Amino acid sequence: MWVKFSSLSEMNVRSGSKTAPARSRAATRKRLLTAGTELFARQGLHAVTSAQIARRAGVAAGTFYLHFKDKEALFREIVFEALEQLRERLDRATAEAGDDPQRAVRARTAEMLALAEKHRSAVRILFGRDREAADLGEDVLSHLLPGVESRLRESIASGEGPKDLHPTVAAQAFVAMWTRVVTWWVEDPRRVPREAVIDTLTHLYPGGAAPRRVRGGNTKQT
Repeated sequence: MWVKFSSLSEMNVRSGSKTAPARSRAATRKRLLTAGTELFARQGLHAVTSAQIARRAGVAAGTFYLHFKDKEALFREIVFEALEQLRERLDRATAEAGDDPQRAVRARTAEMLALAEKHRSAVRILFGRDREAADLGEDVLSHLLPGVESRLRESIASGEGPKDLHPTVAAQAFVAMWTRVVTWWVEDPRRVPREAVIDTLTHLYPGGAAPRRVRGGNTKQT
């Protein structure tokens, strides 16, 4: 389940209402989200205040609290909007890959890395050394796990993954691995080329290894 709205009033503001007040609220909310994203990227979560966010957004400090309980609530929405983007991009990448499992795994890995790079500051806040938002980071992992486990079950059922692989345990392991590797890479992308990260994570995932030719003309997963 992908949590998108924190309240009914938030859902109403973002549901496409055509009234002038609703459009104004939506525009203000968007400015606050943009301002928060910029400030968090520069200063981290702890150093930023709600008053700073409001000032950067060009609204009164009290207006901030008409939209968000606190800065953590605003940051949470930023994160889950990014997760929604990731879900949509992963679904699209999987659909475009068709019946080629290796291509699908590689495409999903590339999308995950691209979005993490785009939201580098959020990744550091959630999973970096300081882990300023450790609890929210755990919530993010909990939202990622069901999709990963489902794909692993499909991979095992189709014969692409090892039959003795427990999907629940494997999902925990792969999400932990991806989180660590992606966080390590976005902290300093000069460490290794992007393609090296994609190639390695793809190869480690069941069904992601490219097939190689063996004697007799058959193929075998490397």
